[in-house]
Amino acid sequence: MEEIKKVVELLDEKKGEDIKIIDVEGISPITDYMIIASAETQKHARTMAENVKVKMKKDLGVNCEHLDGYDNGEWIIMDYFDFLVHIFLKNTREFYDIENLYRDSKEVAIND
Repeated sequence: MEEIKKVVELLDEKKGEDIKIIDVEGISPITDYMIIASAETQKHARTMAENVKVKMKKDLGVNCEHLDGYDNGEWIIMDYFDFLVHIFLKNTREFYDIENLYRDSKEVAIND
């Protein structure tokens, strides 16, 4: 959970909005948690992703194993195995409504 809290801190540091942690353990075959955040612009999304990638490595020695969507910047996915980070433009987040896909999962309070 330390790594997840760090990601939330790093997203917030770059003014990520509507940050949520969803516990999908036992629901998703690919990860245990999803961290979802919104960005104002594509540049903002890329800045948030870069901040997470660089500082997770620097501060905790944790590498992002896979990064997708960075060039486009509308929906960036960062794979840290035990958790995924989704950074969306607001309208893209509304369109895909990923929170609704996992509506049976538990949202984790950020201060837990």
